[in-house]
Amino acid sequence: MKRDLKKNQISMYYALYSTNIPVLDADGNDTLETMSGYEKPIQFSASISSGRSDAYDSPFGNNVSYDRVILSSDMSLPVTDTSLIWIDNAPTYDEAGTVKPDSADYKVAALPLKSLNAVKIAVKRNVVNA
Repeated sequence: MKRDLKKNQISMYYALYSTNIPVLDADGNDTLETMSGYEKPIQFSASISSGRSDAYDSPFGNNVSYDRVILSSDMSLPVTDTSLIWIDNAPTYDEAGTVKPDSADYKVAALPLKSLNAVKIAVKRNVVNA
């Protein structure tokens, strides 16, 4: 694996899926209720492939459909197989201040692969946003 050089990284966002997002009233006060959805997107930097690798290099297996691979040396990156990724666009929000899942460019296609020094994340183009 080549080093994860800063000059090869781009800025992007991820949002984690959660079943415990607080519901706020019109004044922004917590109603002590929760809902399922995506948490506030968090910005991070990583390298990304220009497209899918060839047929002989399938680290995620032959049955996983993905378009690009994100490579990060940040081993604490909490991205999971239910996360959303914004690469080309910034996240957008609705009137209530929650992120619009349809605004994500990509969704994670498989469980991220962790090695000794890097995390590989397969992402698939979000068809809703295409």
